[in-house]
Amino acid sequence: MEACLLKTRPLHALLSDASTSRAARHLFDAVPRPTPALCGMLVSALSRLSSHQELLQALSSMHHKGANVPAGCVPLIVKSCALSAASCQGTQVHCHALVRGLLGDVFVHTALVDFYAKNGDMGSAVRVFEEMPVKDPIPINCLITGYSKAGDVDKARKLFDGMSRRTSASWNSMIACYSHRGEFQEALTLFDRMLGEGARPNAITITMVFSICAKSGDLDTGKRVRALVGEEDLQNVIVHTALMEMYVKCRDIDEARQEFDRMSRRDVVAWSTMIAGYAQNGRPHESLELFERMKATDCRPNEVTLVGVLSACAQLGSDELVEQIGNYAESQRLPLTSYLGSALIDMYTRCGYVGRARGVFDRMEQKGVITWNSMIRGLAMNGFAEDAIGLYEKMEEDGVQPNEITFVALLAACTHAGLIDQGMSFFEEMKRKHRVSPQVEHCACIVDLRCKSGRLWEAYKFVCDMEVEPNAVIWTTLLSACRVHADVKLAKLAASKLLLMEPDNSSIYVLLSNIYADAGLWGDVREIRDLMRSKNVQKLSAYSWIKLDGEVHKFLVQDTYHPKSAKIYEVVDSLGLLLDRADSDPDLLVSEFC
Repeated sequence: MEACLLKTRPLHALLSDASTSRAARHLFDAVPRPTPALCGMLVSALSRLSSHQELLQALSSMHHKGANVPAGCVPLIVKSCALSAASCQGTQVHCHALVRGLLGDVFVHTALVDFYAKNGDMGSAVRVFEEMPVKDPIPINCLITGYSKAGDVDKARKLFDGMSRRTSASWNSMIACYSHRGEFQEALTLFDRMLGEGARPNAITITMVFSICAKSGDLDTGKRVRALVGEEDLQNVIVHTALMEMYVKCRDIDEARQEFDRMSRRDVVAWSTMIAGYAQNGRPHESLELFERMKATDCRPNEVTLVGVLSACAQLGSDELVEQIGNYAESQRLPLTSYLGSALIDMYTRCGYVGRARGVFDRMEQKGVITWNSMIRGLAMNGFAEDAIGLYEKMEEDGVQPNEITFVALLAACTHAGLIDQGMSFFEEMKRKHRVSPQVEHCACIVDLRCKSGRLWEAYKFVCDMEVEPNAVIWTTLLSACRVHADVKLAKLAASKLLLMEPDNSSIYVLLSNIYADAGLWGDVREIRDLMRSKNVQKLSAYSWIKLDGEVHKFLVQDTYHPKSAKIYEVVDSLGLLLDRADSDPDLLVSEFC
């Protein structure tokens, strides 16, 4: 076959074509001692195809055959070493270049600076850079990127400020440096300076700034940058998707959808961003509708798409959808990664399919801490406290280090099951053995545990001694327990703390008023009601919710807004009559419904 190909096309053409490069490589390997020109041809072709690992393997073969590589190919070889993290081979190529006297070549020097910077050896990168007779912006950009990866913003900025001429890549490298450190405001300030100095941002700059706005939730800056973007820039799918994601993360989901609809072509990343965006912004119906539309195209869903869909499905809690989407996700033959597997487990457990969730968990070959947490949390929320604790013990046996989320799930399991001593033991183990600092969520579980066991004053002391500031949830838990255990004194303390945090929250006044009423303290009840009137605090109406055929219906006392309210009241009145008649003849009610 290779011989036939060689008769119809020259070797360099075969090497440059991804579909024939393997056959051409076999031909090359058959040459006992390839010429420098042939070696250069192979190196150049593999570099163009980004086959960096194969390039380094071919280089080793050339070395064993005693073949020489042209000097012009050395930068390409160093580039492959940098992108493959082949530090030993890169160092060997550096020595080879030194022996052959190639270090006077600016391209070799620049490639070596990039190689050392990408591999985290900033000392060697700087030494090579200092040997360069002419220091143009490209090797400086490499150093700035290297310092960015190393987290040394000060050295990166010193290099940047010392540049006499900056390219777009120089600005991009420095903006990225601030972004990697989470210094988003500094990054955006530098972007404004870039515009002020007349430098033209490219697609990489715009994508990066949209990403920074998404992470920082800066919608105003995002919209300002959007105004700078021309229609030709939006033809770049990566730029347009970054813009869309910025709107999604800033919770302007309708604007994101408009950008999605403007796209002339959409890849799987664009579809996934919009589908997940709807799910993240609490609009699961739109997420699933868009997913159905995606399935009608040639674009095949990937792992990220399915995670967004599973999240939407979990929010709706529909048994039919869980069955349908779960079967679809499992039929796609995608590997059950920690990301996808955890999303499946989360959906199944939220909707009560604990057995299916456990089946997914058991099939997963690689289980990260996220996966273990999802399964432990799922068991806890469905009332399987002992199973959740057993799974945690198995997690420790497998050498997986638990984190703060693991202990939130464990403590919640103990709270639901009333395992007070076990919960306190886990709390101490979390601090002493695993060095996890208690967060407000962990403390809320401990307060709930103590309150459920009637140890209200112990719970109050725990709250007062907390290392983190107690939030309204913790004080509300304590106040609610005071009603159950009729502790008026502690109720006053808890309510006073709550009213400082949420002075307009009517539920605090109502709960305290009910505690006073239960204790027969009617004077205190009147005081609470007068306080509510003086502060103009309105009692919030309580709604009832029911889900029917995937649609949520909301009702208020004496509500007439529902389109079928007349029919609903007719049925309720009929039920009332039946109940009245049942008082005198209980068998009548049974006969009506059987």
